[in-house]
Amino acid sequence: MKRYIILFVLFLMVSTASEVYAAKARVPKTGAGGGGRTVGGSYSTARLSRGTNSVVVSFINLANVSKASYMLSYTGGGIAQGVVGSITPVGAIDSRDLYFGTCSHGVCTPHYNIKNARLVVTTYLKSGAKNVKLYRIKY
Repeated sequence: MKRYIILFVLFLMVSTASEVYAAKARVPKTGAGGGGRTVGGSYSTARLSRGTNSVVVSFINLANVSKASYMLSYTGGGIAQGVVGSITPVGAIDSRDLYFGTCSHGVCTPHYNIKNARLVVTTYLKSGAKNVKLYRIKY
């Protein structure tokens, strides 16, 4: 299973490398039905937390959001790494702390030499539209 996740993260890094040059959002125009358009607005923010060796993703303006997913990919110690997950909003805001490392049985080991960190946050709206935000994290 880990092998498939690593391969998927590698594929994603290669396929999106030409698309991610800045921390500005790129929003594709998609939506429900024929020719729907993406509803504007910001549904996430991200910041690097060196103190916790992580990226903190905040999900905001969730009143019209049905689901949000995130994928953090990076190279740690020369090995492709990644974190994938999703949220189903309960309130107006939510957040996730995405750790640059691995944890098992309550023991966490940080990854070092972090490079090429990219975060993709996809927000699915109740209207059927989708909002994609790309972040390049400079570690």
